[in-house]
Amino acid sequence: MDIHHGGESTGDLAGALASVRGGEATAPPESSSAMPALAVLRDGTPLLEVPFGTVHAVLGPVSALRHLIARLSGTAPAPRGVTRSSGSETVLVAGRPARLSSRAASSASGVAVVTAGQAISWSQTIGENVLLGSERAAGLRETVVRLLRGPSADRTSVEQSDAARIRRALRIVGLDRSPADPAGALSVVERRLVELARAVAAEASLIVIDDSGPALRADEVERWRQAMVEVARVPRAAGPAPGVLLATGAVTGLAGVASTATVLAVGGAHSPSIRLTPDSGEREVLEAMADGALALDAAGPAGARSWTPGTATVPTDRVSGTGLAVEHWTASHPADPERTVVDDLSFACAPGEVLGLFGPPDSGAGEVLLSVFGRSYGARTRGSVALDGAAVDVSTTDLARAAGVLYTTEHPIRFDLSFLGGVPSSVSPDALTRMVRLGVADPRRDYRATTVPSGLVAALPGVHRGPDADQFTESLRIIADTGARAVLLAEPFGATGAPGSEDGRRRAERCALIRSLAASGRAVVVSSEDPTALAAVCDRVVAVRAGRIVGTVGAADAPDPEPLDARAVIETMGGLA
Repeated sequence: MDIHHGGESTGDLAGALASVRGGEATAPPESSSAMPALAVLRDGTPLLEVPFGTVHAVLGPVSALRHLIARLSGTAPAPRGVTRSSGSETVLVAGRPARLSSRAASSASGVAVVTAGQAISWSQTIGENVLLGSERAAGLRETVVRLLRGPSADRTSVEQSDAARIRRALRIVGLDRSPADPAGALSVVERRLVELARAVAAEASLIVIDDSGPALRADEVERWRQAMVEVARVPRAAGPAPGVLLATGAVTGLAGVASTATVLAVGGAHSPSIRLTPDSGEREVLEAMADGALALDAAGPAGARSWTPGTATVPTDRVSGTGLAVEHWTASHPADPERTVVDDLSFACAPGEVLGLFGPPDSGAGEVLLSVFGRSYGARTRGSVALDGAAVDVSTTDLARAAGVLYTTEHPIRFDLSFLGGVPSSVSPDALTRMVRLGVADPRRDYRATTVPSGLVAALPGVHRGPDADQFTESLRIIADTGARAVLLAEPFGATGAPGSEDGRRRAERCALIRSLAASGRAVVVSSEDPTALAAVCDRVVAVRAGRIVGTVGAADAPDPEPLDARAVIETMGGLA
């Protein structure tokens, strides 16, 4: 039976913690460190290897990384009534075939998954969180002690052993906090460290780290990276130091934490392993990421750049203030007013220009557009918006439309939470903020943004969802007949498709419609995590990470700008996130 509090199901939490529980049995100690901690083979050929005692980075689009994490954690979806199968692929953990049919089976194979601080039990202490999921092992030890020593035996030895495990795990990850401190007082980076300590205490052979959680400050990034390095350095009681697989989209500074890297493309293609050193490797990773993106959308730029050069003139005088100007815009997470997602971000888009904001969900790229349009994102927002040099009121969606600012997307930002009897529900950012204020949703939980509808939204008729592909394409045509002076588009490109395919045709049509909106004299701002599509349709692209602009591609005052290149977009970001 699940108990619900603040929109969070303890059943969900138990599922997350099963990633380190290991079921009723745990994997035996490794007999040799010669075997890698992880080996993914296809027809006997290694695709991915993570040796013991190393941090191996896997990089790629968010969708590809999430699929890999779901596969290794035992949560990858399978057709109903059909056993999960990897086809010709074999996954070995510490040299043995891994069972990946469920979270508990994956854990029993020696895999622990760190979810960027999401699987924290707020009602318990730090120490209890470190042991959470491995209590069964402690209970077994206690039972054995009692059988050997008789009824008079007490729990002292077991408690001392558990206390030592907690202290050791916290020491390894560098968290200088008392195990008795409440988990509710943890900062964002400390949540991650507690989850990592939990994996250490569980003696996992392979630790999979999902690095896509809440944004960290520069000092927190360094602390987090150092913790991963230390975990991969310290031997376990049962064998060599674990292998650490870091799933990330960021390349900048990667050589300081990982020794090797593999790049994934959408569809699961793997690059050869790339060796990272302080002086080399990161450039090769960036090139592999660009090659993977371009290979998937080889015809995209040519198809999208079908407009006649010169039909959309970009004014060079930005001092005049014409077009859309967003100044010092800040927006917090919908559930947590203290967590900044859009951080003092400013940008301008002239009439006739298509400006791209590059970044995945939670980067601030899409969130800034939604928060500008009627403050539809964020528990707190502040900043100013001007059109053609005059300040406009965008505090509600009706006022934003009346001012000439229009927003649309095929893939609305949603937040999944368990609600109403444990049924997975998908809510908008604005609805999540209201639920937190009413006490229905727990503000401490790390609700992660997604543009993929939940099972409930997809299954129930009449439930609010985004437009289908054809409806969204039609909406781009309709915008041309409105009085909008600034058009904000989030993830407007649709699925990647081969030339001549339905997806490819729709994608090219949308790119042409976006360009036509700019050619009509509107300022058009597009947010997306697809660098090839942005390079194909935009005059300028700014990369957004942790709510701030980290680089710009394309000169605003170039008299005859060259088409953008996806490689330059990826390099400006320093990866895909």
